[in-house]
Amino acid sequence: MKQFSSIQKLDTGILYALELTSSFSVFLKVFGLIVSMVNVLTKGTLFTDNGFMQSLYAWSQCIGIDASIPGAIMRTVYYYRQKEWSKAGVYTLLSALLLFTACLVSNIESIQQTLNITLSSAYQHVFLPIEGLIWIRSVTIVLLVVVHAIRHINIEQSDQTVREEQQQLALTPELIEAVRSVIVQEIQAEQKALPDPDNYERVKVYIGEYPQAKVREIAQALSMSPSTASKWMRQIEEESK
Repeated sequence: MKQFSSIQKLDTGILYALELTSSFSVFLKVFGLIVSMVNVLTKGTLFTDNGFMQSLYAWSQCIGIDASIPGAIMRTVYYYRQKEWSKAGVYTLLSALLLFTACLVSNIESIQQTLNITLSSAYQHVFLPIEGLIWIRSVTIVLLVVVHAIRHINIEQSDQTVREEQQQLALTPELIEAVRSVIVQEIQAEQKALPDPDNYERVKVYIGEYPQAKVREIAQALSMSPSTASKWMRQIEEESK
């Protein structure tokens, strides 16, 4: 089918519509949970003799659940390929619940239409009691809300980051040797920066005898470089202030 560009565009549009509906369905499922809680707390007054709310609740939950089936299956395959096993396991369970619920409800509806019987009678032709179907549906709705949240949490990457940080902080012989080398270099640098007491005293004594002596004169007299003589002269001048 790759040679038909129009079909590819159509498939892309369908995929986009399914992903959009799957993301938006989270809002519908949360809306259903809130409405259900309100109805329970108000002792059923929200739905009693209120056909609009009953229809709105039914439509929102059907769209929220059934529209999530393709997205759940695609994400299950995606997370298995990415080897994100925790998310893959959750989506596998969710996909199984969604498919089981859809299959069972479709079977009940088919029995009702084929045998031309009431919905209550059609329930008796399935192997699962209606209470069990309601439980599965309720768990599925809550799980759909949960997976939408954990979809944005990269658990595998977080664990890998922690392991990498632990490896970086581990003391290895190479790390100890590197730290030791740095410490030795710093000690040597500090020792080089310390004043040479012999040259310091020699320059100080010479300046005491010849206060007007210049840098070159002191350097020649004491057999040292002009920069060394200048350094000790500045230090002696600072101490005398």
